[in-house]
Amino acid sequence: MTPKELAQEIDTPLPTTYHLLKTLVDLGALVKLEREGYRLGPAIGALSDSYLEQGEPLRILEPAVRDLAKITGETTYMTAWRSGKIEVVVTVSSSRPVRVAPLGHSSQSYAHARASGKVMLAFARPSLREEYLYNNPLEKITPVTIDNSEILEGELKEIVKRGYATDLEEYAPDVSCLSVPVLASGHLIAALTVSAPTIRFNTEFDTLLSQIWATKGQAERLLIGSEVANTV
Repeated sequence: MTPKELAQEIDTPLPTTYHLLKTLVDLGALVKLEREGYRLGPAIGALSDSYLEQGEPLRILEPAVRDLAKITGETTYMTAWRSGKIEVVVTVSSSRPVRVAPLGHSSQSYAHARASGKVMLAFARPSLREEYLYNNPLEKITPVTIDNSEILEGELKEIVKRGYATDLEEYAPDVSCLSVPVLASGHLIAALTVSAPTIRFNTEFDTLLSQIWATKGQAERLLIGSEVANTV
């Protein structure tokens, strides 16, 4: 919108609108375009991340994580960004005799080797993703771990297209994972992940994908109507 259009929209005198716009540009909340108009600035992203890192939206999603564990019988967990790190914020253990050990509530390293980490990187703001990868060089954890930045970049783009990520023994032998993003207004809130022994994972992949996709929808519906959907 032009300043004049904005002034009319918010019923504010044009000089006052110009003053407000200049203040927001100085704060980094807006960026003035070469042609007439403005777009959101980097400070908005930082404010959004700070809000999400308070953990309020994630409490709303805990029932969805527990429901996923119940219907799959597998270990499930949820991860989110915390001060530039990826952390496990909810985890539920598998109910099956042969299971993947649940993760503790802590920072999760080697995002490039994990399904959840790849989702968090794929849907993160570019500056956040670049900062994480700069501080966490790609290491080969297993023989199939991606340790090439170009290959990883291609996989992250593919994850955005198909809407989910996998870890096929890329972090731990005999363990495979499936992860999807939980979004509000297109903004990443968390990653929802199911982890299983590879033999069972391969046999039941289509079912797991259907179940985690349904739970993703449940989680995003929990956010609709909450403050999160209108804030990010």
